[in-house]
Amino acid sequence: MRRLILQIIVIAIIAFIAVTFVYRSSIQVTEGTYQIIGVNDKGIVIQLGNKEQTLRTTDDIVQLVKLDQYYDIRFEKAPLQQPELDYIRLGTANSHKS
Repeated sequence: MRRLILQIIVIAIIAFIAVTFVYRSSIQVTEGTYQIIGVNDKGIVIQLGNKEQTLRTTDDIVQLVKLDQYYDIRFEKAPLQQPELDYIRLGTANSHKS
């Protein structure tokens, strides 16, 4: 009985590590220069080609950004979650393509 419980515990630990590894490796990190076209209650709205994407962020970032400006942005997209802003900096004049 003790051996069975020990085997179950070892299998559970291995399964937890495997699921954690799969989850962490599936997080997509995207960075580039994007135009901020709006804000909402969840964060900032950026333009991705002809699509819009909302990035979760804090209220202080929402208050600091200016609409229709280009920013160098890095964000992470985890499975089943809305993308979250990781890094933002005002973009340079040559860093975007019109």
